[in-house]
Amino acid sequence: MDEKSQKQMAKMVDAVQPHCDEQIVAAMTCSHSGSMKSALVGSVLGGLIGGAGSSCDLPNPVFIAVGPEAIYAFDYKPKGFNYKIKKQVARWPRDEITVETERGSGMARLVLTTKTGETYPLEMATAMGGGTLVDAFFQAMG
Repeated sequence: MDEKSQKQMAKMVDAVQPHCDEQIVAAMTCSHSGSMKSALVGSVLGGLIGGAGSSCDLPNPVFIAVGPEAIYAFDYKPKGFNYKIKKQVARWPRDEITVETERGSGMARLVLTTKTGETYPLEMATAMGGGTLVDAFFQAMG
């Protein structure tokens, strides 16, 4: 990972670390699957098309953090070039969740599925240098 990406990942990990009871190895801001595309199409067409509906019961966007024992989801608010973590909205033990990833040239997709069948489809941008961060995040996910 290049130095700029390392600094960005460290900033995200540092933002969430005080809210977790284990060492966080990676963190990323994610959106509900399809919401980025809908927002873009809506803005291009002058707001004629509304934003995407919620694809899961997590906040949109959501802050996902990865530790050795669990994956965490947080509600957050961008604060300048930093992140203000509001509250934890989910915590999944790593042995009770499956992770599927798909990496494209402009967008990456992450699907978290719990043992009980709940599915959380998420996406993140890989354009404009985001791909290196996404690659590191996916590697931490396993």
